[in-house]
Amino acid sequence: MKYSFEEIKKKMNELVENVCEPELTLYMYGKAYMIIAYGDHCSFQRCGFNDGSGEVNYKTLDELYNTETVDNILLKRDWKDIENFECYDFDYIITQSNYEE
Repeated sequence: MKYSFEEIKKKMNELVENVCEPELTLYMYGKAYMIIAYGDHCSFQRCGFNDGSGEVNYKTLDELYNTETVDNILLKRDWKDIENFECYDFDYIITQSNYEE
């Protein structure tokens, strides 16, 4: 299932509120990238490359979404090109909310 940015942002913020640091892996353009959310900022980086991760910090997920970053990725423009997501923490949120219904 493909999530919108707003759904991802909501889930990541819920996890941060529960004292987690969710790591979301995005697959696009034949590469893997990771967003990590913290209580006071988030980061974006390329995964699994010998030339360094190119990790960049942002004040908010919205700032990340609207700023060109590593490998000229602009999530606002490129979101439609995401092939897959991986974040095991999201399963907890989905399961938890289904259980409470």
